Amino acid sequence: MTKQTLLGGMRSQRVAVTGASGFIGRHLLRALHEAGAEITAVTIDGTPAEYLDSPPFPVERVAVDHVQNIGDGIRKAVPRYVIHLNGYISMERSVASVAKTLEWNLLSTISLLRACSEVGVERVVMMGSCEEYGQKISPFDPALAPDPNSPYGASKAAATAYARMFYGSFQLPTVVLRPSVVYGPGQSARMLIPMVMKALAENRTIDVTEGRQTRDFVFVGDVVDAIQIALEAPDIVGDVWNIGSGEIVTVRECIEEIEHVTGLTGLVHYGARPYVDREIFHYEPMVENTYQAFGWRPAITLNKGLQITWDSITKQPDASFRTT
Repeated sequence: MTKQTLLGGMRSQRVAVTGASGFIGRHLLRALHEAGAEITAVTIDGTPAEYLDSPPFPVERVAVDHVQNIGDGIRKAVPRYVIHLNGYISMERSVASVAKTLEWNLLSTISLLRACSEVGVERVVMMGSCEEYGQKISPFDPALAPDPNSPYGASKAAATAYARMFYGSFQLPTVVLRPSVVYGPGQSARMLIPMVMKALAENRTIDVTEGRQTRDFVFVGDVVDAIQIALEAPDIVGDVWNIGSGEIVTVRECIEEIEHVTGLTGLVHYGARPYVDREIFHYEPMVENTYQAFGWRPAITLNKGLQITWDSITKQPDASFRTT
């Protein structure tokens, strides 16, 4: 499916987006606007959504009183398509995080799926996570049962199961995308790539691990393209699809590439931090089936994506890092 086909297919179509003010959401809204879609952002009262206070293009906003009632926003919007990005992201492996991830990632998704079924949404694209696979599955194969080792991963795996159930039992056309490690302009400085770039931009030293973990870093623009394709591509509903660059590197290789792109060396202290306990060491999604089914491949290499991200920092430093 070509970019031109995407632009034509979304013109004047009503698309509801949850999590629209987040990192991926803000990039997605712009792409949907450029495609001519009529956008409704479904937000939760009391949660940050500053980007939607004065967006640079028309965005209708529907607020609900609680995340577990997110389906009410879908009922009010009555969209043709729904893109569900809203969620609570936490790599914390503790009992304390169970309630939060359950509420934000599973119960809210069930509310949304029920509403989508009621109003006859033509397709729901949901954002899953490679954290659903856990430590024992490598490379990540969507055909295998997930084995999450964190409350976040478990909540996302349960949400995926409900999406597939709504398709099989109630004929709601759902598509679940599991992206690898997404990066790009405007990402929270809590994430690895912007964290390192922020330190280098400020001429500060930064401690990192030895960096032997393997990762597939995928540029946010490519993820947005995949989301748009998932709204209309035939023969993909009811299934789970990995979204990644197909370029596997170690964390150290990525950081060394950042040093190369920025021209700033000697500030990164490799091996100064221990590895995170029980982290997924090999983050390697199988993506060829996605490429074939979607008729698409990512356009941005790691080198090019890092350059775009660094340029956004040096040209617009005030807008490049988020603290949330």
